Amino acid sequence: MSNTEKSIVLTWRDENYGQVRGSVAFRAAIEPYPSDAAKAKVVRAYKAAGFELHSVRQAWIAPDSIESIPATLVEKLEAIGYKVTHDGVVPPVLEDEAKEAATPASGPKI
Repeated sequence: MSNTEKSIVLTWRDENYGQVRGSVAFRAAIEPYPSDAAKAKVVRAYKAAGFELHSVRQAWIAPDSIESIPATLVEKLEAIGYKVTHDGVVPPVLEDEAKEAATPASGPKI
């Protein structure tokens, strides 16, 4: 097993133009560059979360507008060993989770 941390940057996109409406979309960059087997595993995670590759826009798009789809995707990618970070037009559900994680627990003031 490699000591190299696997990471993936999801660049969230606003693909709501033309015939696509109410969608959630992203492009991804994976480090280190994955093997064919690793790519297949990541693609299965994308599809299991509800995303489909839109070949014209070269982006993964969720055809169903379900608010929890981005969080489901992150869970699936973390389950296969990736550290996930976000860029671009981050969906509100992920921004809310990041704020909750950054907020310290209430305690006595010193």
